[in-house]
Amino acid sequence: MLILNPLEASERSVLVGYAVAVLTVAAAFAALLLMQTRWQASAPVSLLLAAVIVTTWLAGTKPGALATALAILAFTYYYVGLTGLSGNAPIQAIRLLSFTTLACYVVWITATERGAAESLRRAHDGLQRTNEALRLENMERRRTEEQLRLSEAKFRALTESASAAIFIRHGDRISYANPAASAITGYSFEELRAMSFSDTGHPDFQNLLRARALARQKGELVPVRYELKIVTKAGEERWLGFTEGVFEFEGTPAVVSIAFDITERQRAEEALRKSERLLREAEELGHTGSWEHDLVSGRIVNTPENHRLFFGDDDSKGARLEDYVDAVHPDDRAYLTARREKLLAEGGPRDIEFRVIWPDGSVHVLFGLATIVRDRSGQPVRAYGTNIDITERKRAEEAVRDSRQLLDLVLATLPVGVAVTDRAGDIVLANEASKRIWGKAMIVSGRERWAQSIGFWHDTGERIAPTEWASVRALSGGQTSLNELMDIDTYNGERKTIQNSTAPIRNVEGQIVGAVIVNQDVTERTRAEEALHESANRLQHLSRRLLAVQEEERRHLSRELHDEFGQLLASITLHLHAARRVAGEAAHAALDECMALLHHAGEQVRTLALELRPRMLETAGLDATLRWLAEQHQQRTGITTEVVGELNDVPSERSIACFRVAQEALTNVARHARAQRVWIELDQSDGRLGLTIRDDGVGFDVARAFEQAGSRGNLGLSGMRERVEILGGNLEVDSGAGRGTRIRISLPNAPLVSDSAERAA
Repeated sequence: MLILNPLEASERSVLVGYAVAVLTVAAAFAALLLMQTRWQASAPVSLLLAAVIVTTWLAGTKPGALATALAILAFTYYYVGLTGLSGNAPIQAIRLLSFTTLACYVVWITATERGAAESLRRAHDGLQRTNEALRLENMERRRTEEQLRLSEAKFRALTESASAAIFIRHGDRISYANPAASAITGYSFEELRAMSFSDTGHPDFQNLLRARALARQKGELVPVRYELKIVTKAGEERWLGFTEGVFEFEGTPAVVSIAFDITERQRAEEALRKSERLLREAEELGHTGSWEHDLVSGRIVNTPENHRLFFGDDDSKGARLEDYVDAVHPDDRAYLTARREKLLAEGGPRDIEFRVIWPDGSVHVLFGLATIVRDRSGQPVRAYGTNIDITERKRAEEAVRDSRQLLDLVLATLPVGVAVTDRAGDIVLANEASKRIWGKAMIVSGRERWAQSIGFWHDTGERIAPTEWASVRALSGGQTSLNELMDIDTYNGERKTIQNSTAPIRNVEGQIVGAVIVNQDVTERTRAEEALHESANRLQHLSRRLLAVQEEERRHLSRELHDEFGQLLASITLHLHAARRVAGEAAHAALDECMALLHHAGEQVRTLALELRPRMLETAGLDATLRWLAEQHQQRTGITTEVVGELNDVPSERSIACFRVAQEALTNVARHARAQRVWIELDQSDGRLGLTIRDDGVGFDVARAFEQAGSRGNLGLSGMRERVEILGGNLEVDSGAGRGTRIRISLPNAPLVSDSAERAA
């Protein structure tokens, strides 16, 4: 079947119309000629007009116009050429004009009617087509609605059975959420529909979700895949991975979001990242690096720390095996290469220690451990391992060796015995001096040593029990003992006196892990000290005896001066008085002068006797004697002397000592102090006797005065101190230029044996 396109069909229809015009006019003209020749009839107008009408009706306006033109030509030819009517030109012109007008009117009328019919036909055809289209549209709409219903049913079945959360939202408002979304978020469908999509997100993500929803409404591009942290209704934080798209839902554009719960994956990834971070930090802290070498391709993979172990901060090296070989110290390079070749060929030790030189010239010591992976044929295909920087450890080991050598040297040099025990008390270190003290066959076991060691407390002579040894107390209670003096029987059978100090050894946690014992053989020193102490006691006794004898001599001399010499002066005075009575007037003046001199001499003798040994010290006591001494000092020197406080009964020896100190102090004030006032302060409490003499004089350098006392033959201050110390007391001197002098003595107030003996005598 021949099918023409619309253009070809239109052209063909036009040609057919023109053919119809030609044929109809030709047929009308032929009929006109036949009627003229056969029947002598004339009807040109009717036939030709009929041809125009038929052509216009059948073929249309344009063929009708062609038929009109052909009919006019035929009409003209017929009336002018055939019938010879050309002589009536005006009439023929009117005929022609009338025919033409009539033909054109017929064409117009015909065309108008035909156009109206054609329009009506087209309108009818259009209405039919519209009805058909509506029918088809209704059928399509019903088919589409059915497909939509089926699609929605399938969609709901799919979404409600899906394990992924599905959200459909318009803008930021949730329009649909499947059961998986409710299960993940913890909210029901009704609760989700009342929420904004951004409200489901973690507070850190809510602003981002709102901004993306606004950007999508503005037609901007937003990510279609992203990860989001949400907060469930129970307050749990979970991670979701979203994939989004846009489609029409309920007649309007909507966004569908499909989300999978990736919380466990996130946790696993976070744990992996944390592990990798911890591994990197551990490598950095431990100066440990990892490496892998593909022996087939030559590719080398390093951790950053391993790269740093070989090249420091130089990032330009490390891609080639030669870089690592060049970094090795020249003295270790051949050894390292040989070990590597042996490991590749036949295995062997996997660990090796070597040195590398960094670009800055610093030398580092590395310890490496390597593993070789072989294929089925036994050929090495891959090597991997770790390296650790042991430079500091090597330095520490060298420092420990040096320290140990120094410790051994110090222990060997020390003249005292040093021993170290562990927590159980066993001796783990002892120097030669310690072995010399206890004997060469020194017991080192703690329990046996404490049980078999024989020692006595030096001051009491009591034997030291096994639990009383200083090392036991240090290990059990953390007690530190200093300079304990004890007598021991060594393992060689000798008796020695040692001075023991022991302290616990604690670790960084404060736990006791041992003890250190220091023993010093003080046998000879103790003997010397005891001899010295005995000599000091004898010297002190002798000094006290000397002072007692001196005081006795002073008392005797005072008595002799007061009694014998005083009586002699009194007799001489009586004789002078007798002589004066019998002598003449001229001798009276001389005799009076002699008696005055004798009186003055008597006063001097009495004063000297009192200074040597005032009798009132024995009769009135120390308190009254000191007040008398102050009064005498004030009268003799003019310096105001005041006594503050009071004393009760004071033993004789202490009374004499206090009197002599006060007497010497007042003498020094009169000679050197240039003082205006002197205070004598007395106090007696808590079994002690106190005496203070202070002045407002010029003062002096106390230390220098004590230094120069012996060299200058001035034993005043030294004599005071010695007199007081013999009695178990102490003397303090405080003075300085321009601030006067303060001398204080403190004595025990209990009577001594000598006092009792003196009273008995």
